[in-house]
Amino acid sequence: MGKKLEEIQKRHSLIKSIITSQEVFNQTQLGKLLRSKGIKVTQATLSRDLNELGVVRVPTPNGLVYQINQEGGESTLKSYIAEEVLSIDFNECVIVVKTFLGRAQGVAIQIDKENLPGLLGTVAGDDTILVIPKSIKNIKKVVEELKTLLGIEK
Repeated sequence: MGKKLEEIQKRHSLIKSIITSQEVFNQTQLGKLLRSKGIKVTQATLSRDLNELGVVRVPTPNGLVYQINQEGGESTLKSYIAEEVLSIDFNECVIVVKTFLGRAQGVAIQIDKENLPGLLGTVAGDDTILVIPKSIKNIKKVVEELKTLLGIEK
């Protein structure tokens, strides 16, 4: 796993831990809490992290606080991933998924997590994912499964 991806996963885990253990009212407060744990993060990155994690602000007697959106987490993630994918192309042997720069690894993780029966695995660069099917006989079916998984219109 790449160092950058490990950093993202560590940061996401810490954000979830902080949000579930105490009231967090805004990104400034969350940023300070992360810095106190040794994680430096920009506002733009923090905003993207909150979006990726499906974090929402909910009213409490003390004001609006961050919470992990239990209902929409998976659908929020799927719609977010769909926005990252530019195209899915294939030939007789492999499938190539093109993403925005720097987003291929996150999309590849989501593909791998699903353990689709027709896939051997993925190899991700910065903006391209090579998806390797188990058999070239079912490549069109695998492409359709990928489109469904990634929330891409067919």
